[in-house]
Amino acid sequence: IDKFVKMNKKNKMNDNLDWTVQQYETTLKHFPNLNKMMEEPFLLRMILTVLPLLMKQHPIGAKISKAQVYEVFNEQWIDIHVKNIVHKLSELRIQSNPNKIKASFYRYCQDLGFEMFIQGNQVATENDYKGCEKDKIWSTLDPIIETEAKSDDEKLEIKENEFNTTQDIWDQYFNGDIGNNKYQFAHKSCQEYYAAQKIIFDILSWTPNIVIDINNQQFQQQFETHVQKLSINRKLLNEELGIIQFIAERIHDNNPIFVNLKSRLFRIIESSKNNDNVNIAAANAITILNS
Repeated sequence: IDKFVKMNKKNKMNDNLDWTVQQYETTLKHFPNLNKMMEEPFLLRMILTVLPLLMKQHPIGAKISKAQVYEVFNEQWIDIHVKNIVHKLSELRIQSNPNKIKASFYRYCQDLGFEMFIQGNQVATENDYKGCEKDKIWSTLDPIIETEAKSDDEKLEIKENEFNTTQDIWDQYFNGDIGNNKYQFAHKSCQEYYAAQKIIFDILSWTPNIVIDINNQQFQQQFETHVQKLSINRKLLNEELGIIQFIAERIHDNNPIFVNLKSRLFRIIESSKNNDNVNIAAANAITILNS
């Protein structure tokens, strides 16, 4: 922590240059679950970088998830790059919309992280991506399904063979173009975070054609026609523990944007009973819910 405080005053990794070692140590005591994460060097610097903001967003004693740490860090990281882009455009007397640039950059990172997952490679070749928009997510609570009434401790089962198928930390987060239209994140967890976000928002961004007085059966029927197209149906997540963790943590996130995540994972499983083409999505949903 002492080294970070000295580096922060020199490199300005966050805006809290007046924070002392004691302030960091005292604040960390209020969020004990962060201590386990800080055993990883990359996460240690990330947590210290965003700790002042985490303190403002979460009450003392709150159990802050890894996904929430990455979310706050991601917001700061993108804001820094957007400001740089806007500044350079203004020098060229080009008008720009920071919010649109930020949204586009965010979606691009999601698509890039997911493409790396699909390719099974930490270096991805640029393609034309189509991303979903975070601000279009339907935050109204979905109709209640009976499956959700089961205890959280009750594990779902998969039948055997059922599914066969010392730089600044901001610069360390994303290496950018490394030549020949190839891109990579500097740390695998960064790629995992964005891939998870892509999968989550892909699931949550779907909305039914009829939103007034729609019952559970109608909702499920409409949802089932869309499941096959979801990112979660592209590839099994079995070996991607990082992505699984990021998604699973959002199930318990108190942000209302994730209110329907758990129920929709159950809906994906339910849809596999009528459609063999969504078995990958169902297997992934079971893995996430069991984690």
